[in-house]
Amino acid sequence: MPMVRIMEKAEHFLEHFFNPKSIAIVGATNNPLKMNFRIMQNLINLDFQGPVYPVNPREEKILGIRAFASLRDILEPVDLVVSAVPASKTMEIVRDCDEIGVKHLVIITGGFSEGGEEGQKLHEEIAAFIKEKGIRVLGPNTLSPINTRNRLAISFNPIKKMRNGGISFAFQSGFYEPKINWILSHMGINKILDMGNKMDIHEVDTLRYLYNDPDTKVIAMHIESLKGNGRDFFSLLKSASKEKPTIILKAGKTPAGSRAAVSHTGSLSRENDVIFDSMIKQASAIRAQNLDDFFDLAKAFEFLPLPHGNRLAIITLSGGEGVMATDACELNGLKLASLSNDTYQKINKIFPPWEIPLNPFDAGVCMEFHLSDLFLFFQTLTAIPQDENVDATIMQMPPQNLFDMFLRSPNGPQDMMASLKEHFVQWLISVKGYGKPFALWCTAMDSREMELVERLEAGSVPVFHSSERAIKALSAMWQYAYRTRQGRSQIR
Repeated sequence: MPMVRIMEKAEHFLEHFFNPKSIAIVGATNNPLKMNFRIMQNLINLDFQGPVYPVNPREEKILGIRAFASLRDILEPVDLVVSAVPASKTMEIVRDCDEIGVKHLVIITGGFSEGGEEGQKLHEEIAAFIKEKGIRVLGPNTLSPINTRNRLAISFNPIKKMRNGGISFAFQSGFYEPKINWILSHMGINKILDMGNKMDIHEVDTLRYLYNDPDTKVIAMHIESLKGNGRDFFSLLKSASKEKPTIILKAGKTPAGSRAAVSHTGSLSRENDVIFDSMIKQASAIRAQNLDDFFDLAKAFEFLPLPHGNRLAIITLSGGEGVMATDACELNGLKLASLSNDTYQKINKIFPPWEIPLNPFDAGVCMEFHLSDLFLFFQTLTAIPQDENVDATIMQMPPQNLFDMFLRSPNGPQDMMASLKEHFVQWLISVKGYGKPFALWCTAMDSREMELVERLEAGSVPVFHSSERAIKALSAMWQYAYRTRQGRSQIR
């Protein structure tokens, strides 16, 4: 079976979009004030593994690379063409692709099916031509593809770094594009595809490819409307979600939202949302309710192992936060773990001079009495996630002033704060070794805390903006784990 899956992947036409042997950029420019400038710059700066051919009749070289007046002037084979010229000139590029034998084209420009009567006419003309000639088209009105393994990124933003991982995103919009550096630095990304107006390539093609892609461990799809066959999509979704967590963000679910989708992509979202939601559940996929939810879920499923149960331990720095986290726990189908007597004996030594509940555990009040030895304090807390009655743990981030106070200590070395932060980061990362989900939530939301968040997420420890968002993500993981395990037991 795995051999068949790999063969399917090798034969899928999207391989040429994600792993092109060479790329031509039509509309490349030396002008840094034009958005197209970034497309070439990213490929060069990221060291894309393959030749790049800039096409611009008014330039001899672009970013030091020989430019060509047209696609027809490139004598070497071209595997993928990225067209960034105005809509009115796109048909000419499509014909040039056919003339030189290029079968894979990305159309970045908008103004087609969403561009009024003339745009719709042009959309239909190109769609008929590519169907006749066997040319596969991504877009129009799109950016991407992105593949972190071969350093490929088609983007208007200067990409700073790529962190390789197992999440593959598919979008029907470029709303993610302003967030691209956050996505690529905070999550482990495998591939990203923006389907745009879906003139040709649609959600069924994309899901089939990602399902069969061995490098994709988690699938996250944003959909405004179904362009491919609905039965095929849900049948494929049912198969994919059994093997890979598959997260779906369906926009255009209200009548007003559906009408807004028309002006955006030129395609009306006609699906009944109640039926769509029911089919998502039947397929054992995970539905995200909003954009925050979408990225929270993707991060959780990428970084964390699936929980074996729904027993949650909460470590908080504020009693009030503990109450809100407890409410969220119960409202989202999780339950507070009952910690063992053995755990009580281990953490009792960091209690304040009175008894406090074990779960949620108020580490804030305990910390006040152990500021002289926070290293031992943090290490003692590891008894909670290790407890046999705990399936998952969430913890509130310590406030920055906890580290600042060491700088004011007359006897403390100036690098004490940095040392303590590093120790704290490494301690948190080490908790992953217990094989259970472990996540944090923010306290201050200031720039210094965000720096710490970036370091933690670089170590695959997810940090959420609130305890409620952390709990919602863990609840979704538990529900997915429960459904898929039930499904396997029924098959047996």
